[in-house]
Amino acid sequence: MKNIFWIGFAAITFVIRSILAAYPEWTEAYYSNGIFVGVRWVLDHILGWTPFPFTYLLFVLLLGVLAHGIFRLFFDKSKTIRQRILRASGNIIAYTCGIIGLFYWLWGFNYSRVAFEKRFDLPEITITPAMIRAELDSQTQVVLGLRHLLQADTSLTITIPDLEVAALESIVRADVKQGLALLYGKNMGVPRGRQPFWNGFLIRFGALGIYNPFTGECNMDKGLPVLSKPYTLAHEFCHGYGIADEGTCNFLAYYTLMHSDNDLLCYSVELGYWRELASAYSRLASAEYKMIWRGMPTGFQNDIIHIRSTIDQYPEFFEAFRVKVYDNYLKAQGIPEGMKNYGKVVEFGIKWKIKHTNSGGLQ
Repeated sequence: MKNIFWIGFAAITFVIRSILAAYPEWTEAYYSNGIFVGVRWVLDHILGWTPFPFTYLLFVLLLGVLAHGIFRLFFDKSKTIRQRILRASGNIIAYTCGIIGLFYWLWGFNYSRVAFEKRFDLPEITITPAMIRAELDSQTQVVLGLRHLLQADTSLTITIPDLEVAALESIVRADVKQGLALLYGKNMGVPRGRQPFWNGFLIRFGALGIYNPFTGECNMDKGLPVLSKPYTLAHEFCHGYGIADEGTCNFLAYYTLMHSDNDLLCYSVELGYWRELASAYSRLASAEYKMIWRGMPTGFQNDIIHIRSTIDQYPEFFEAFRVKVYDNYLKAQGIPEGMKNYGKVVEFGIKWKIKHTNSGGLQ
């Protein structure tokens, strides 16, 4: 009977998801600004109090369920082997349906929200290589100016001791929360920022950070370089506040921390945005980008090299498989460009600047 319940639960969930995808305004009104607000409150007040990532307890629970299922499959002599296989198969289907259904109710319906560019009426223009080059040049001046505040000697690499996750969590969450409240008119919840497991655990699975909708925690890899942590954690906090689209979270992480009172946070997000612009421009004009790179101060180059080399210490497992699966996952959630969606921060950044430069409004 319970198997039928979970299968039916998933079927109803998919019907609702289809309706919400067709009517994003309903998603905003009834889920993102309704049900999800309650979900966020429950997760924050029931699970958020633990001094360690609740993901650990969830992991132990899943191992327990798996061990129980294996025991019943191989050692329950009250059933024939055929009955045990049928029971195990039914349980796997039911558990899968339950997990998928809960994923959507706890967070996943946020994929059906009104698109960022539509919500904020960004100009419908085609982003050209010349526009990306101009933005990259402008961003270079910004990021070098901020870097000077942290390291006046342009030949030296910035060396900052690793930050206590609790301190970083507090200041990044405060800035993200304030910025999102300004944009979305909401100021809800206190999602936790976590660094679960060991250095490189998430990176080896292809993620610098990940939002866990079943615990409400915003996780980043413990082994990330310090210069990348604020930007990564801000991105995950945006997920925690109900933003599902990856490119939107990249832009909102940049937007909410760019005016922070903390120089490290500002440099981290401005550097992250610079890297996105550099990546986009290098694909369009490789030779021109190489000239830009050679003209950058040695210390700045070393910052970039340090970020890359630190992450490269943890080679990814099954990279091609992960890229294919996650690309298809994003497309299934209504994001047609798949993993390329991460790079939309460049499009959003340029269009945002054009809109607010012309209107003289919020920067």
